[in-house]
Amino acid sequence: MSLPIYEAVGFQKILDKGGHSKPWVVLVDMKGSPRPYVVKLYKTIDIEARNKMTAEVLGNLLAREFGLNVPDAAIINFSDDFRLQLNAECEELLSVLDDRPKFGTEFIEAAFLYNQGFTRKETQDAIDPPTLYAFDYFICNRDRNLHKPNLLIKQGQSFLIDHEMALELDENTFRNFEQKQWDTRYQHHLFHHFITKYKEKTNLFDEFLLYLESINFRKFESYFNQLEELGFNTNKENILSYWQSVQKKSSIFAHILLSSIQ
Repeated sequence: MSLPIYEAVGFQKILDKGGHSKPWVVLVDMKGSPRPYVVKLYKTIDIEARNKMTAEVLGNLLAREFGLNVPDAAIINFSDDFRLQLNAECEELLSVLDDRPKFGTEFIEAAFLYNQGFTRKETQDAIDPPTLYAFDYFICNRDRNLHKPNLLIKQGQSFLIDHEMALELDENTFRNFEQKQWDTRYQHHLFHHFITKYKEKTNLFDEFLLYLESINFRKFESYFNQLEELGFNTNKENILSYWQSVQKKSSIFAHILLSSIQ
């Protein structure tokens, strides 16, 4: 299995949103039918320092395993013919960015970012907050907060976006897990305060844990391999080792999650 690879055939616009990058909306060729995709643009140093390409791809793919909606993802090529269409400003921008294939997701028309104006019922109708909190904790994604929800809403349905800051694994990640300690930085998660208000917390993460225990993480190896063939260093073994460790000791992870919301 691998992500589809599409050719960009037309430039549409630069999105204003984006803390670390301003994504482009481009048209891609899908068997002769153009479709808008949001493409993330990074400097090479940012990709190498934070493993952003891998984080985007695996964050998108893994979300589906937990019943969370995401836009369809693909690898997008910017060919010489495509670049000839660009104005001088866009071409100058590309000249200082990484020139390898890029990560993109289907552009969801008429969607808007989740905001604090949502009632608890509207929020729970759109997504399961405990599952999203546990998912982000699992993939080490601290970049979903009230300031940057990275959660699109369209007609009451939610879509996760922007996982570029996920997969930040280090010695503390493994040590905290083994010592059953929660990372207090997750108190800033989009839904941390929301779920602390649940009166009954004992079974809040049961759905997440059921998903976790059923995943065969080795099936993601082909996606890691695809990225490596495209020239990206993925940190595959370290990531898979952590995920499998958490899966084997899911009761410890459940303890950490519950401790974090008391």
